[in-house]
Amino acid sequence: MKFSLSKNQFFIFLFIVQTGSISIAFQTPIIKAAEQDAWIVFIVALLIQFFLLVLYERYYKHFVLNRFLKWVYSIYIMLILVIFVANIEKSLSVWVFQNTPPYVIVAIIVATSLYANLSKPESVVNLGVLLFPLFPLIFLFLFLATPDLIWTNLFPMGNISMKEWVYGLREANLAFVGTEMYLIYRGYLLNTEKIFMKTIGKYILFIGSCYLITVLFTIMFFSLAEIVIVPEPIVYILKSQEVQFIERLDLFFIIIWMTWSVVTVIYLVFTVLLLFNMKRTKKGIRSVVGIHLLLIIIPLIIIWKDLFKIGYEILMYGYFIFAFIVPFFVIIINAWRSKDAQKT
Repeated sequence: MKFSLSKNQFFIFLFIVQTGSISIAFQTPIIKAAEQDAWIVFIVALLIQFFLLVLYERYYKHFVLNRFLKWVYSIYIMLILVIFVANIEKSLSVWVFQNTPPYVIVAIIVATSLYANLSKPESVVNLGVLLFPLFPLIFLFLFLATPDLIWTNLFPMGNISMKEWVYGLREANLAFVGTEMYLIYRGYLLNTEKIFMKTIGKYILFIGSCYLITVLFTIMFFSLAEIVIVPEPIVYILKSQEVQFIERLDLFFIIIWMTWSVVTVIYLVFTVLLLFNMKRTKKGIRSVVGIHLLLIIIPLIIIWKDLFKIGYEILMYGYFIFAFIVPFFVIIINAWRSKDAQKT
């Protein structure tokens, strides 16, 4: 599969994957864990993410996957996919399609991904570029809630225990699921494009600001007791806003978020196809169709058996394994082998 990415395409791709399905749900867990200090904990998690990407950039050439590791990463990405699709359906069934059967929503999401991934790679890559201009609208609408914010909800600060810090950092990392895509796609960047520490800093500042705003707004809009029972606080905040030009502001937001999430699904499926270099042959097309059949069946099982808690744990611990542990060992082993090859 031959294609290349510009620096802007690369970071837009990474941004969409990292914010895809999680952006409206991670606020509640981190605030439950760290209370008013959740935003401080998130800033620390953001700094960790920055240094992680800096290390990725420095050693990405040593991140070479053998066939076994490609299978391992593909299985992990498929797990992310089925959990994302199940969560997208759950959110849509609560806020928009209350009377629509789950299999209809899942089928529409998966059919969109199937159509996109049977197209040329360049068409898939450019989806994010076309979608990105819609993102600022989300924050434009969110800032309409500023008069309803209670700033004193941020206090007292700095009173959480070490245990709450640990749990808060663990929950904060849910916002960065998909970080490993940096290593997978870095080699497809155009040779003329260079990424410096300053570039990574700008990206972290942008995605961090977007996430941090949602955390701060959630803390200032709800009491701690209310946050426990509000799984998707950003949607609720928008739902409570009354504006003259749109009757249901939350529905407009959900449409943007749904489109964003579907593009995330498309990108993740594309990554699985990329790992195995699947071409548009009869065998390759059958594989693409097979992957999408799994994306219909397994999410429906998660929905019907209510396995969302298990899915949440998979995302949480999968992030640590595939963003930290596996890349560390792969890079160390390949760097050692490269050094030995140079000596001989």
